[in-house]
Amino acid sequence: MRLIRTLGNGRAATAELVEASWNDGRRHLFVEKVFAPGLLTRSIYRLAFAAPFAYQSNQHAILACFYRRRVVSRMLEASAICDERESSVDVALPAYVRYDRDREAYVLAASFVEGRGPILACANQSQAAAENEMAGLVAEMRRVERQLIDFGLVGSGWQVSPGAMVSTANLLLSEHAGLRVVHSDESEADSPRSLRYTIIDLESGIPAILVWRYLWQSWRRGAVFPFDDLDSQKLRASCADLVDQLVQRGEQNLAAELSADVEALIAVDEQWKAGEIAPFRRPWTWFSAQRRAHYRRTCIDRWQQQRLVDSENVPALETSVWFFALMWLLGVCPPGAIGRWFQSCLANRSHRERVRRFATDNRVRSAFWMKYRRRQVKALREQQRCSNRTRPASSLGFIGHRLLRYTTTAGVHRYLVDPTRRARRNNQMRALLFRGSYQIAFGRKAFRAATRRWQSREWLTDDEAMRLDSQFSGPQLAVYSRGLGMHLAIKFFYPLITPLKVGGIAMALTGGSVWFAILPIMILPAARTLVTLFSLLANRSHDVPHRHAMFVGAIPVVGSAAFIVQMWTANPAVSKFLLRDFASRFARKIPIYGGPDSRTEHAVLAIGERLLRLVAVFHPTSNEVAEAMPSRSESKDVQTSIAKEQSHWMRWPYRKVMRDSLLVTAVCCGGLWAANYMLADSLSKQWLTGENGALESVQLLVLVCTAIAGCWALLRVKASSWQSIAVALVCVAVAGAAREIPSAVSQASLSDGAYQTAEATGFAISAAWKHGVIAVAVCVWLSRVAYAWLKFPEDRKLWFSPMFVWPAIPFASCFVLAELFERSKWVTAEETVEVFGYTMMMTVAIWMIRNANVLQDWRSEEASRDGRSADMLVSEKMDPSAEGMKRAA
Repeated sequence: MRLIRTLGNGRAATAELVEASWNDGRRHLFVEKVFAPGLLTRSIYRLAFAAPFAYQSNQHAILACFYRRRVVSRMLEASAICDERESSVDVALPAYVRYDRDREAYVLAASFVEGRGPILACANQSQAAAENEMAGLVAEMRRVERQLIDFGLVGSGWQVSPGAMVSTANLLLSEHAGLRVVHSDESEADSPRSLRYTIIDLESGIPAILVWRYLWQSWRRGAVFPFDDLDSQKLRASCADLVDQLVQRGEQNLAAELSADVEALIAVDEQWKAGEIAPFRRPWTWFSAQRRAHYRRTCIDRWQQQRLVDSENVPALETSVWFFALMWLLGVCPPGAIGRWFQSCLANRSHRERVRRFATDNRVRSAFWMKYRRRQVKALREQQRCSNRTRPASSLGFIGHRLLRYTTTAGVHRYLVDPTRRARRNNQMRALLFRGSYQIAFGRKAFRAATRRWQSREWLTDDEAMRLDSQFSGPQLAVYSRGLGMHLAIKFFYPLITPLKVGGIAMALTGGSVWFAILPIMILPAARTLVTLFSLLANRSHDVPHRHAMFVGAIPVVGSAAFIVQMWTANPAVSKFLLRDFASRFARKIPIYGGPDSRTEHAVLAIGERLLRLVAVFHPTSNEVAEAMPSRSESKDVQTSIAKEQSHWMRWPYRKVMRDSLLVTAVCCGGLWAANYMLADSLSKQWLTGENGALESVQLLVLVCTAIAGCWALLRVKASSWQSIAVALVCVAVAGAAREIPSAVSQASLSDGAYQTAEATGFAISAAWKHGVIAVAVCVWLSRVAYAWLKFPEDRKLWFSPMFVWPAIPFASCFVLAELFERSKWVTAEETVEVFGYTMMMTVAIWMIRNANVLQDWRSEEASRDGRSADMLVSEKMDPSAEGMKRAA
């Protein structure tokens, strides 16, 4: 056997594509199902049937899998022949079974089938065809399910039941050409193509308790938990009926094979079910001595297969009840590897000899430990927990590897023990945090991986994938790609956050504060919000919207799709594709009901598609806005009015100032509110809203930042009107800061908040100095007004124009509201509104700094436009004729 690749991992088995070489030189591709389930599946089976997982350790159970596939295939074929129709459903026929000693599990090999899952409706250009494909698959599954139940193969019907949401993944679809008459002038390539279905999985992993029909049928047969059951009487009757019809049609070979396979299946199924305790499956059969003897024989065979019993002790186990009972009890308590070790010590002479030599011979111990370490290091390499250069470590290092293996994921383990991997991951993390080009490349790589994944599932054609790759470009998408890469980088912290979530929920459930459960859940949304804020502030000059990303990023679980949602404003096609891919990955991770090609995945994608259509109706995309814009051939007056309107819109950033101010205020005040709420027991009542408390300290900090930003803006901008506004911002900020600094009066007259603030800041000024600073600020502003009035006559209208008056209205309104809140004794609201008002000044100053060059260009364009207008007026006066007016125009 040569392993080619692993195809997938299920609840009960791992599917591997292997190449089998026979002694005569023949080679074939098979899919091997290695039945080595995880702890959860083994625990469920042991609770239901009081036995190890059957397909892993029971020879009769694995043979039942072999014959079940042959019986289902032949009965479906025989039914199609008897009904005189073409069979549209095949079964991946079994090739052999074997026991894998390294993994201590049985293996079932079946023929390799090339096929695909059902194509998603929204992923196909022909939606009707795709929807008919999924509907046809479900209809065919219902038909086959009814057939198998009528045949008596009840457990096999569960594997193709549409009621099990993941059962659609048990069938593969393949296209083949249909038959038709081809005329001489027609092409054979135009022949109609039909779908053929192949069942690739007929083995259950857990009891079929999710559909009521199978529970009821199992209860009728005296079993509580159904698991790949069959009705032997009905199966024999159905087989006899089909055999008679096949003989009448001349299919003696198929009839003989079907009859032999059915009898073999019934025999191994009875031996399998009788070899388990199964207290909830026909418990009255334990009164039969034959049943008890068969159970003993099954346990002995399993122990021999696992090399727990040697041939010398087999007769004693078969004859001595006490010896068998002691052996059985050692395997149950303690369970697992320790119990098997005690069983080997009891019933395996060679194992006892090895234990004796290990205890008495130092060289044997050294050789054993070295061999054991090498075996464990090999397992760590196979699991990608260490590099191939890792050698058997010292005792302390080996213990560390063992602890990490059971307490961490493979990625965290490799990061901690491999210096090369750790250095590479650190470099990647630094690049994801600080290098914009790497962040953009990381986002593009994730996008291309998604397109390749959809191509492999045939949900995207090559042309559609190339078109999406070409559309994933542009300045806005580059910004969103960078943000998407940073959000994906946050997922590296999942292994650290998950234990905090589990521990926090446990502490909250055991009587602790509910914040223990909430805070770990909000760590990742808070990190995504900070990333989005960073992207927003870093790209303000490019006018890249981030409103949707801010809202979605704060939602747990689905917040990683924040920038995918935001991409809608730049390229709806790319955003739709990424949202569909996000919904697909989310549906595949849903426990029990989720998985690839499941009905859950298709249902989630169908719901998402309806929501996308609804959003497209009420959300105008950039392409629709571009189509609605007037073309170049339209009226020049319309273009002039649009340009003028855009110029006025860009001249003063009303919405940007309000948006950024609200954002900064929400972050600052929200953080203080949360801190005050969580630390209420350790903080004084005046800490947040007292005189010169936390909120007023934030006001002081914002005013100082505004003064600094205003001075910087005064040096950057060149137009006199903007310089006047910068001077006004600096003066108001300085006056407000002087007002917020604690007054240097006697400590007896200070409130607790003012005293604490004075102690924290380390300085205070007297009331006379505060009034003096405010007076100087007012004088400086009046001097600037007088200077601009005389020096720049064209700016005299500034102080009475909407450009200066309108921004002052919301600023003044904040302090009117603050006064009303103060009279109403709403201290928190009063201080918060004042923070918002001061923040508006700071955002205006920062906007002027970032757009100084653009403001100068606008000023030059306005001057040139005014000059052209004056020239046009002069031309009109000189040539009042109609031709002259046309030439002037």
